[in-house]
Amino acid sequence: MVLGDFRRFDVYSKPLEDFRVKTSFGGLVSLVSFAVIFLLFLSETLSYFAVKIAEELYVDSTSADLRVDIHFDITFPKLPCAFLTIDVMDVGGANQHDVKDDIFKLRIDKDGYNITGAAPIKQGINVNGTKETGVATKEPLCGSCYGAADGCCNTCEDVKQAYEVRGWTIEDITTIEQCKNDEFVQEMRKHKDEGCRIYGHVDVAKVEGNFHIAPGASVSAHRTHFHDLHSMSAGSFDTTHKINNLSFGKPYPGKHYPLNGLTFQSHKGGIMHQYFVKVVPTMFVYGVTNPGIEEYSYQFSVTRNVKDITAGQSGLPGLFVQYSFSPLMVKYEERKQALSQFLVSLCAIIGGVYTVASLVDSLIYSSTRVLRKMT
Repeated sequence: MVLGDFRRFDVYSKPLEDFRVKTSFGGLVSLVSFAVIFLLFLSETLSYFAVKIAEELYVDSTSADLRVDIHFDITFPKLPCAFLTIDVMDVGGANQHDVKDDIFKLRIDKDGYNITGAAPIKQGINVNGTKETGVATKEPLCGSCYGAADGCCNTCEDVKQAYEVRGWTIEDITTIEQCKNDEFVQEMRKHKDEGCRIYGHVDVAKVEGNFHIAPGASVSAHRTHFHDLHSMSAGSFDTTHKINNLSFGKPYPGKHYPLNGLTFQSHKGGIMHQYFVKVVPTMFVYGVTNPGIEEYSYQFSVTRNVKDITAGQSGLPGLFVQYSFSPLMVKYEERKQALSQFLVSLCAIIGGVYTVASLVDSLIYSSTRVLRKMT
């Protein structure tokens, strides 16, 4: 009796079975509706279990005293390891000398393969990989200065100084008689047709600065920094290179490395490759896969520039990375769809498809009846 009283509130009236009309088109619409509901249900379920990454932008409030790791792995196929020097400095003029960063040089042949028996050589920053210039063991009575001076040049150093006074550069030091026993020349002959793979990481302050890999002895004096190329011309050094890896900070899911795997050909000696890098502090929050863990790292964008030193442009052949830090921080956070939202979406899918299918079926059925009456 009580349940019978609720009958008057029923808005879903049911026609008698005898008055129901089933059509072929209605059956087709029903099958299509079931298929659409199933596909949408499957899609929504996969979306519910998937982890989404939300992105937000903040002003970077982390301390400027933080240290940043720069990881790199770069191959120079046409520059021997003995001639390459690594330097790091910032806008405050602070240079890193004899630090214990993990930096290694690995000798490779002209085809890019590791030389058999060659072990990686660990090297600190701003430590010159070349040896000091020696004096020839056999000196001529009055050696030629090769047009750079009128007097005698009896040592390799005399020839270099004469060329420096003239403002000349020695195109091929191996042709200078006084330099044939020079240790630098001997190193050149010893490592002819070799390349070098340099990899490791350096620890830098969170301020604007640069690090570079260039040939020659690194010299810092009176707040200036330069490289001694042993009187050789800049065109003697082919700085073609491949960046196997260049990154700032720790890895995190989805991190982008814009320079990894790219090769930059110089096509001639004396090319200065400049990379202007804008480093953006980044925080990744593991809200789903590892709740409560936050990872602080960095991502970067880069602009590349090339200078031809042999054409009179200032600079030094090599690879130069000039970096600066953005005042903004990007926050990535793992998020998952709420169960309530998932259930609401399922109801919306089923109800929406059923309603649209009913309207289509009703429209077609009504149109068919009207056409039959007209005929």
